[in-house]
Amino acid sequence: MSSRFTSISSKVTVMIIMASSLFALLTMLIQLLWNYLGAVGNARNEIHGYSELILPTLAQALWDVDRSLQQDLLSGMEQMPNVGSVELASRDGVYIKLGGEAQLGSQAQPGSEAQRGGESRRSADAVAEPVVLAVNYEGERIATLTIALDRSEIYSTLWHQMVPLLLGNALKTLAMAFVILYLLKHLIMKRLLALSSFADAVGLSEGARAVPALQLDRKNDEIGQVASALEAMYRRIRGDWALIRQQQRKLALRGRALSHTVERQDDMLKWMAQANQLLAEVSLRFLKASATDSAAELGFFTENLGQMLAVERVAVMEFGDGRVSYRGFWSPEPDAMPARDLLIDNLPALHHKFGQTRTVVIEDVEQICDSDPLEYRYLKQVGITSVAGFAITDGDTLLGVLAVSNLTAPLCWSPEKSAILTQFAAALNELWLRERREQRMLELQQELMRVNVKLAEEAVTDALTGLSNRRPFVERLSAEIFRTGALLMIDVDFFKRYNDSYGHLAGDDVLKRLAQLLKETLPKNALPARIGGEEFAVVIPGMDAEALTLLCRDLLDAVRILAIPHQGSHLGHVSLSIGAVSLEHCSSVRDAMGKADASLYLAKEQGRNTAVVNGSLSVLTVRQAD
Repeated sequence: MSSRFTSISSKVTVMIIMASSLFALLTMLIQLLWNYLGAVGNARNEIHGYSELILPTLAQALWDVDRSLQQDLLSGMEQMPNVGSVELASRDGVYIKLGGEAQLGSQAQPGSEAQRGGESRRSADAVAEPVVLAVNYEGERIATLTIALDRSEIYSTLWHQMVPLLLGNALKTLAMAFVILYLLKHLIMKRLLALSSFADAVGLSEGARAVPALQLDRKNDEIGQVASALEAMYRRIRGDWALIRQQQRKLALRGRALSHTVERQDDMLKWMAQANQLLAEVSLRFLKASATDSAAELGFFTENLGQMLAVERVAVMEFGDGRVSYRGFWSPEPDAMPARDLLIDNLPALHHKFGQTRTVVIEDVEQICDSDPLEYRYLKQVGITSVAGFAITDGDTLLGVLAVSNLTAPLCWSPEKSAILTQFAAALNELWLRERREQRMLELQQELMRVNVKLAEEAVTDALTGLSNRRPFVERLSAEIFRTGALLMIDVDFFKRYNDSYGHLAGDDVLKRLAQLLKETLPKNALPARIGGEEFAVVIPGMDAEALTLLCRDLLDAVRILAIPHQGSHLGHVSLSIGAVSLEHCSSVRDAMGKADASLYLAKEQGRNTAVVNGSLSVLTVRQAD
């Protein structure tokens, strides 16, 4: 097992070094790219700054046909750092190119062979992307100035920066890998190797007594818990073997006088060895078992225990809310079933004995006929003639019982069997306690997941109305742009007057009722949202203009049917103003909401209680009921 941990440590080491190297390389490339972009940006800024200074003078020189001044200005521009070439092409046919392969002061007409040749050479040399500036005189463009960057100096600077970057990142990578490997070795692998060595030394032979103590710093973590469990298992094995050796010595002393006693003791010791071996195996299986494996492990446990004790029933019962549930049950009869509907509170004598002595042995049920009549009647009712039970506890709390019983014959019981069954009950207790801890952790995780889901829902939901808020509404609207669909902007008429007249709580109730009306009236694929105080918006995919007009009319009618009194409105009840647009005519979310707002504003101008579709003056107004 130690070689296996060494192999794992080597693989982890290689993975850490590879990951660190990849991260360092990526960091260096990002830094170089950042430096390159910064250098190019600085060069362009310097060119623009210098150009702003010389452009007025250059324009005057072009206007005055001062060739000498033109070449001096362009020569100064060409001498700037990171400038590859400078070209000037005027509207009057003046063409000057400096830098690259052109000679200082060369002139040619734009489009001439010299110009085309210079452009060809510049393209071949891949100087840089040019900066193109307009030369204006008295507000009129008279020439174009093109400055091409020369990236060779930038590349040279980046190349000199690469060496310290490479060395620095290499050092950081090595330092980080060393620290991680050091922590991994001293905090985890060293402790795991100690556990591995101890586990390799533990066995069920006599050599187990020579196992040294586990040298491991005890911390309140998973490795420390495993170490404690291994040491507890080791102590049980040593105790069991000590008990076996003690029984063997007693058998040897009595063997000369009583041969039949020797045989009986020998059989008992063999049984104890078998029992302790089973106990050690069961303890190891329980230690490795997860919550999902517990049913199978309990099945293995009850079957092997029943065969070892040669009894007719083995049951592992758990108490909860006064009732008994069977965690494990075994019988040599394939059709045998455990007793059902058992209430432990109805058997007070047994409950009390388990709480006090932790062990109850009834070798013949007739012995409790007078002392415990309730228990006697129940045992006779289920057909049990003899039973031995061992409490499974958590402190003073009775968690359950490990019970072995016979239906046809008394139990052949002994103190040794009680001792070993008590240890089996302790192993069950450890299994159940671990299950409960895992269950509590699972419940906490599930509760955390429920809280996260609730928070996610609240983040996209309006708390008052239960409708979507602005963010999911805008996302949905953006997805429907250019498609067949509709957008409605809805405003509650004179809502401030309603709050002033009836109070804000009543106003909140009105918003809730209107939100519920929207959910009931709108199509199933519609997304209604509250985007302001009394403002609602709706996105409806797949709706044409004709259906949109009918829907607006239905909404206005539905609000009128609600008949919510509103003394601040000239209508006497709560009403809506609606602005609606078809999305296929909109180019963006901003465009769609702007058109819908314009239609809503027009609806308000028409006297409210009105819907305007696509900005049309054909207004839908709900008539007042007679």
